[in-house]
Amino acid sequence: MGVVAVDISVLGHVLSTLAISTAISIVLGLWMAWLVVNRQFPGRRELSALATVALALPAPVICYYAFIDRAFAWSWGLAVAVMLSTIPMLVRAGRMAFASLDPLYANAARTLGASEWRVFWRVEVPRVWRLSAAAAAIAFVRVLAEFVAGTVIALRLGR
Repeated sequence: MGVVAVDISVLGHVLSTLAISTAISIVLGLWMAWLVVNRQFPGRRELSALATVALALPAPVICYYAFIDRAFAWSWGLAVAVMLSTIPMLVRAGRMAFASLDPLYANAARTLGASEWRVFWRVEVPRVWRLSAAAAAIAFVRVLAEFVAGTVIALRLGR
């Protein structure tokens, strides 16, 4: 059993890519959860089902090409894989959080002239930030663990 030396710059690059992808996932996941809870539009049920189905697809399956196919081995491929793995978790957590909010506060902000964007960012997101931060942390750790496991498997296969 040999010890694999990890280049610190590579580790820093991977961690920064994962952090940026998780931050983007927070914004997109919360926005999608808010849309599913608060708006009626064609495809709403399908969007909700797609977010649920994506939970069944593990990150190593999504990252397969990053390990095997060298043409896809680029940092944005990893970023997209992270987002595909974390957004469903954030949508599920966000749906529960936004559904539990009392609409009285948002309606009061609207009657005072706040736009929908301002209501979302200034009224509703501050009320669900704890659950969202917890879901984002769990999603980040899950993807990091699966990425490390996939990297170890790729190293053992000699890729």
